Amino acid sequence: MNQPAKNLMWPEVLPRGGNRRLEKLERLSPWFEIYRVSEGVFAVLEPGHTEEAISYLILGGERGVLLDTGMGIANLRAEIERLTDLSIVVVTSHGHYDHVGDHHRFSEVWAFDSDSDVARIEQGRSREECTQYMAPGLYLELPDGFDPATYEILPSRVTRRLQHLEVIDLGGRTLTVHHTPGHTEGSICLLDSRDNLLFTGDTFYPGMMFAHFEDSDLAVYQKSIDYLVDLLPRVNHLCPSHNEAYVDKTALVRVQEAFEQIVNDAAPFETEGNARVYRFDGFGLMVPE
Repeated sequence: MNQPAKNLMWPEVLPRGGNRRLEKLERLSPWFEIYRVSEGVFAVLEPGHTEEAISYLILGGERGVLLDTGMGIANLRAEIERLTDLSIVVVTSHGHYDHVGDHHRFSEVWAFDSDSDVARIEQGRSREECTQYMAPGLYLELPDGFDPATYEILPSRVTRRLQHLEVIDLGGRTLTVHHTPGHTEGSICLLDSRDNLLFTGDTFYPGMMFAHFEDSDLAVYQKSIDYLVDLLPRVNHLCPSHNEAYVDKTALVRVQEAFEQIVNDAAPFETEGNARVYRFDGFGLMVPE
């Protein structure tokens, strides 16, 4: 889930700078924007909603992984089938609604071995629950035939539970699962062996990040950021799940420093409801009051 940080206000910033550097490809639905990140890696963006969710198609020689399926507002599977004829496994970065919207269109759905995240995927979200996500002002022009009043997240069965450091072999390319809880209990990142891309899910993205949900944990989140910083010698670039599909890896170091300031009460903040809002250059963090 996403909310813009200071100086990153949607939709005025579209298209974002990190995306303009990438090769833009044709797409079937105007709801999506598709970019080539590297050979065999495609970012599918949904910039028409304030979430600016990003899903990633990662191809090997034998099969592909689709990391997340976005909001389910337009048919993501049709876009994926246009990009490849390989068999596809959906891997879930975490169970929030804006990452699992089109899971139901796929037969193979994998998620980390976390009961809470798996439950979100398998229960879906009712129209009543989804009303808040489609309020006026949260989206631009919607696809033809889509009625926001009928928006819901259909339930999907998780067919495999992933483990920390499990390796997914795509044929000539592997993806290693790194468990990075904090945003949710079951949040993961994927590290690509071919191009050394780190797919960070919602553990990091250039925007307002969240550690104030009921199942979030600031201390655990900080440990996950420290863990990812330790991985940086093996990383070339970051591929987050919101806003920008290609981010310099040094951004994680700045996030690590921001966490240290927050836990040491050395950073200014604003109060919104029961949360503290911290704003830094290019990102932010919401934590419990």
